[in-house]
Amino acid sequence: MPPDFVAQNQRERMLLATAELVAERGYQKTTIELISKTARVALSTFYEQFSSKEECFLAALDETVAAAAEVFDELLDGEDAWADQIASGLEIFLEMVVNEPARARLCIVESQAAGGAALARYQAMLEQVAPKLREGRIHNPRAGRLPDGLEVAIIGGLAWLVHQRLVADRDDEIKGLLPEMLQVTLTPYVGEVEAGRAADAAQARAAA
Repeated sequence: MPPDFVAQNQRERMLLATAELVAERGYQKTTIELISKTARVALSTFYEQFSSKEECFLAALDETVAAAAEVFDELLDGEDAWADQIASGLEIFLEMVVNEPARARLCIVESQAAGGAALARYQAMLEQVAPKLREGRIHNPRAGRLPDGLEVAIIGGLAWLVHQRLVADRDDEIKGLLPEMLQVTLTPYVGEVEAGRAADAAQARAAA
């Protein structure tokens, strides 16, 4: 096989191994030796691709965030009403967390425990989502009074709700967070009543 293909395949295996090991053991207890063994590559091969465990972890984190962004771009309909886009986006997010728990732990849990560079990536991830949420300000006649950091704070709060379930191994509760998350997210923009209706509709769909 072409060397470039082999190298890319090895890299993908190491990134996947990193996500799985970090999800299972935590960042601190994941070693380069374990990553290499799980990915079935030699230590020398690891160092051909990465200079350190941190660099490999950050690459796995970046790849996961980029893959998630592609999913959102593909599945979200920009022609939908803003509140419907938010509801769909949250539902997609929770589906990804449930279907890819290792990657979810990598992004939401371990990124906050793997050092300054990883924490900066986590903060950038929150800020990447903020512009879509900020579009909702047009629905609030008093939007000028909303604090500048509101959107990042809301997104951070949503991530924390998922973080708590992942850390406590309560993955079965994650999909059920949608109504609460909708209420929290929409209220500052469309008001408590409209946000409650959206939350109730989500609850009804889940129960159907």
